[in-house]
Formats: sequence, C-alpha cells, structure tokens
Amino acid sequence: MAVEVSVKQMALTRDTGPGGFMERVTAMLVMVAGTILSEPGTEPYHQARSSYAQNVIRTPANATTIAGPQIVMGVNIVNTTTYDEVNKLATCTATDIDLQSQITTLWNALAGIDTPS
Repeated sequence: MAVEVSVKQMALTRDTGPGGFMERVTAMLVMVAGTILSEPGTEPYHQARSSYAQNVIRTPANATTIAGPQIVMGVNIVNTTTYDEVNKLATCTATDIDLQSQITTLWNALAGIDTPS
C-alpha cells in the first residue's frame, strides 16, 4: 500500500543525523541567506527577504526546523525522494544545487512574505 506524499516527505524532517537531509537543508539555507543579503536593495520585498536571511544566519538550526516541512514538499525534493515503508525512512537524492534551487524558489514563502500572484 502506497503512503501519502506528505507522510513520505515528512520522514525527511526526521533525517537529522550527520550528513542527513536536514543537515544539508541547514547548509543550503545559510548559503541562500548569504546570497539574499547581497542582492540589490531594489529587489522586490528585499527588506523582508533580508530580515529573514539575517534570522537564518543567527539561528540556522531553528530556521531549518521551521522551514523543513515547506522544503520537503517542494517539487525538487518530492521528485527525488524514496520511502521505505517497512522502516518508515525517507531518502532524498536531490543534489545540493537542486536543494539550493528549491530553497531559493521558496524563499519568500519561507520568510512569510505575502506576495501577490
């Protein structure tokens, strides 16, 4: 019996050991945060984007925990995740660049910015 995508993806948020998925998320969140801080001040929503970036840099572990559910549900991550139903473990094979791209795409949402569509 196939499990729901949300169950499979949320299993990634429990992959917290050394070299685990969430450790990779922390590294990529901080990397993207640095990029956001160097973007032009004229970038739409820059003030809110940079405020979130500063929070990520100050408390990366906390930022990762909070951002985890949104990130694991991103298309780049969903499409590269397999789930072991017996052991209830998920494995994601997304490359760092795919993870970075997913976080960059989600940045405004992660920052809680209400952007009109």
